[in-house]
Amino acid sequence: MKKKERNIKELLQVMLDNTRLFRDGLCNYVQLLQSGLLLDLHEVKMLLVYIEYNRPSKWSSFNAYRNCNILFYWDMGDIKPRIKWIKKHIKKVS
Repeated sequence: MKKKERNIKELLQVMLDNTRLFRDGLCNYVQLLQSGLLLDLHEVKMLLVYIEYNRPSKWSSFNAYRNCNILFYWDMGDIKPRIKWIKKHIKKVS
């Protein structure tokens, strides 16, 4: 029996519900959710594409501005702005 495909809102909620697995950045976090069997490969790809196309504006915070040309949008390991981003996007896609 094929499982129901989750939409981006549901996948963002999985991220929000499992912050205990967070280590350093959004993309790595998504990979950790897969290794914890909370996401499948297709869902990981969906989230990574969503994150890439909805990256925070470099004007959204000083750290996002400072980090706009490197791999991390915010300081590595700081979950607070990432949770704020996830919540914002859950509302955005609702």
